[in-house]
Amino acid sequence: MHQKRIPIFESAAAILAVGLVAALTALPSSNSSRQADIQTMDNLGLLRASIFRFSMEHSDLDGALWPGQNDLNFEQQLLGPSRANGTVFEPDCGREDRWHGPYLESFPTNPHSGLSNVRLVSGSGSPKLTGDAGWVYQPETGKAWPDLPGQDLRGVLYAEY
Repeated sequence: MHQKRIPIFESAAAILAVGLVAALTALPSSNSSRQADIQTMDNLGLLRASIFRFSMEHSDLDGALWPGQNDLNFEQQLLGPSRANGTVFEPDCGREDRWHGPYLESFPTNPHSGLSNVRLVSGSGSPKLTGDAGWVYQPETGKAWPDLPGQDLRGVLYAEY
């Protein structure tokens, strides 16, 4: 005997299958954004730790010397050897007796933008985050932020990282 199928059940099953596929397709994108937020915090921590370590090894009677302070080359100070006064290694300068660093092999990449460059800003307040660089750094304060406007998946502003 041949049984009749009820079309409403077939339609419901089709709608359920399409909904399930759509939900499973959406999961990796939210998960990858979450992973990018976690990686952003990790890479920012690495950058901040390197800045802090530089300042601990380069302090004087006036206090800590932050990389990039006094118009010194921020990149060379963190990526290469430097003297106690913060000046960087010059190959033709002769013998030097004490060097600090390097503190980073390379600047970490901001996973949201794919950029690893650092934009230096002056002042001591919160900078404007534009997304033009991987990171934002204030030499006067030693503070660093991801250069990301907006907020993460949890609703936390990137400026508060």
